[in-house]
Amino acid sequence: MSFFYDFAFLLVALLALGFTIFIHELGHFLAARQRGLIVKRFSIGFGPKIFGWEKNGVEYRISIFPFGGYVALPQLADMGRLEGENEQTEENKFSAWDDIEEEEEGADDTKNKKHEHLKKISYADKMIVSVMGAVFNILLAFALSSVLWFFGYERRDGELTTKIGYIADTVERWNPIIEDSETVTSPAKKAGLIQGDEVIAVDGNPVEDFMDVQSRIVTGKLVTTEQRPRRLSQLTVLRNGEEKEIDVFPEVFGNEEIRIIGIGPKETFFIKELQPDMPAIKAGLEPGDQILSVDGKKIFSFAHLVDYLMKVKDEQKIALTVRKGGESGLEQTYNLTPIIKEMKIGDSVTKRKLIGFSPEFKSITTYPNPIVLIISRVKDMYHTLTGLVSTQSDVKLRNMSGPVGIVNNLSIFASIGFKKLLWFVVFINVNLAILNLLPIPVLDGGHMVFATIEKLRGKPLPLPFLERSQMLFIVLLFSFMLYVTFFDFQRLF
Repeated sequence: MSFFYDFAFLLVALLALGFTIFIHELGHFLAARQRGLIVKRFSIGFGPKIFGWEKNGVEYRISIFPFGGYVALPQLADMGRLEGENEQTEENKFSAWDDIEEEEEGADDTKNKKHEHLKKISYADKMIVSVMGAVFNILLAFALSSVLWFFGYERRDGELTTKIGYIADTVERWNPIIEDSETVTSPAKKAGLIQGDEVIAVDGNPVEDFMDVQSRIVTGKLVTTEQRPRRLSQLTVLRNGEEKEIDVFPEVFGNEEIRIIGIGPKETFFIKELQPDMPAIKAGLEPGDQILSVDGKKIFSFAHLVDYLMKVKDEQKIALTVRKGGESGLEQTYNLTPIIKEMKIGDSVTKRKLIGFSPEFKSITTYPNPIVLIISRVKDMYHTLTGLVSTQSDVKLRNMSGPVGIVNNLSIFASIGFKKLLWFVVFINVNLAILNLLPIPVLDGGHMVFATIEKLRGKPLPLPFLERSQMLFIVLLFSFMLYVTFFDFQRLF
C-alpha cells in the first residue's frame, strides 16, 4: 500500500512539472501564432518521440525526457535547440535570420537557400515570442496564488514568526580536511542570542517570516575584514522593546556547506499521541495538552524541550506544566521522570531522554496576497542567484535542485496536501520564469539578447557564431543538469 501511495504522489509530481512546462511552451506557441510565425513542432519533453500527432501543419508530441520542452520556430534562431531539442531537423537546424554579411554569403549560401522561403520577422516578434514563456509561468503562478488567497492554506505558527524559540548549544560543522562533521559551540549561543529575541532584519534586509530569516542566513555574503576573514551574519533583533545589532559568525553544515547559526522558531505545540508505558501517559497527560514550561522555565519550541530533557540528570524528576486541552484550558503541572531510550537517527544509534509523546504544532490559516507571494519568491530567487555569483557566499551550484530534486520535492508536497502542492508549484513557476530570462544563449533571455544585438548592429549575427554559441551552452547546460542530478541522488539516498 505504501508503494502505491508513493507511486501516486510521484505521478502527481510529474504531472505538476509537466503542466508547468506545458504552460511555458504554450506561451511561446500562442505568441508565435498571434504574431503570424511558422510553427513546426510543439513538444513536451525532449529527445526521441514517445507519441504525437499532426494538425494544421504543426506536429504535437510527447518526448521521452519529461524535464523540458520546446516549440520549433524556424523563423527564430534555432528555438528548438534553445528549448531542449537535441534532434537537428532541416526546419530548425539553421537560423532564419539569414541576410548574412556579403563576405559570408559564399560559405553559407547552401544554408541560406534553405530559408529563402521563410518570411523575415521583426525585432518585436522575436522579443514577444521569447518572453511569453516566462510571462505565462508568472500568470500561472498568479492564478494558483489566487486560489490560495481565496481558500487559504495552513501554515505552522513557527513558520510565520520571526521570534527565536530555540538556541542550539552545539552545531555540526563540516570539516573539508577530514571530510566529516565536528561538533562545535553554536554561533547563535556564542553571539549571545536568547530565546524570545525577535529578528527584524538580517544583513540590513527586513525579514517577513522565519523561512526568510533562514534563507538570508544561508545566502549571506558578508565576511569580516580581519586578516583571517570569517563568515558574518548581522542580525537586528528586538529584545524587551529595544533594538540590538548582533554579529553572528555562521558555521557551514554538511558536505554541501550551507551557513547555519543554530536557531529555530518560537512555536506552539501540543501532545498529539501518547506512547504506551511511558512517563507521560503514566503521569496523566492527555492528547491536546499544550506544553508551557518545565521546572518553571518557559518552553518556546519542541526542540527546546528535547534539549532541556537531555540536560536533566538521570532519574531526576521534572515538573511539566501544560494547558489542559489546548490554549483555552487551565494550567496543570505533572511530575514525571524521563527515561533513556536508544533511537536510530540515520545510520547511527543515539541515546535520548524521553517522556513519551509525539508533538502536534499549531496551524494558522493564511490568505497570502498573490502579488506579495510572487514578489517574495522573486526575492528568494534573487538572493540565491546573487549568492551563486558572489565569491563571499557559500551558495554553490551543487546546492541547487535539478529535475530529480524538483520531482522529489513535488511528491513530498503532494503527500502533505493539495494546497501545499499549489504553493510549491507557484515557487517553481516563478523560478522557471526568472531562470529562462537570464541572458544565457540556451535560454529565452539569451535569445532576446541576440535579437537586441542584431537590432543595434543593424544586421544579423553570423550563423556560425549563433550555432557555436548555442551548442557550447547546450553542452554546458546538460553538464550542469548532470552535475546537480548527481547531488539530487546523493540527497535522496
